[in-house]
Amino acid sequence: MNKFLYMAALLFCFNTISAELWTVNDLNEFMTNADHNLVLLDVRTQSEYHDGHINGSINIPHDQILEMPELVFDYKNTRLVVYCRSGVRAGKVITKLEGLGYENIIDISGDMLAWNEAGYPVEINSE
Repeated sequence: MNKFLYMAALLFCFNTISAELWTVNDLNEFMTNADHNLVLLDVRTQSEYHDGHINGSINIPHDQILEMPELVFDYKNTRLVVYCRSGVRAGKVITKLEGLGYENIIDISGDMLAWNEAGYPVEINSE
């Protein structure tokens, strides 16, 4: 029993992401409000971003944010939606930013995979 409690406590310590979790439906509904106040941060590669991203999002790849978190300092006091393809890279960025005191971060369940599966529109950059 003690091993079980130890493992549960250990898992709890590793799960430090406290960002608000939204579904893609929540995000899409919120974005239909003309005065929505959030920044959509796509942390995928530039190539992935150009292949299709949520309309109105900005792209700063996760590795750049992890190395230079000051790239997103302007958004520290803004509601910040962080997403990637499946959630792994977004999770790393969220953990980093929360460690720097960001408190208003939204994590999207399923990220772009869920957004595409739901059939929501994407913006494609042709370069």
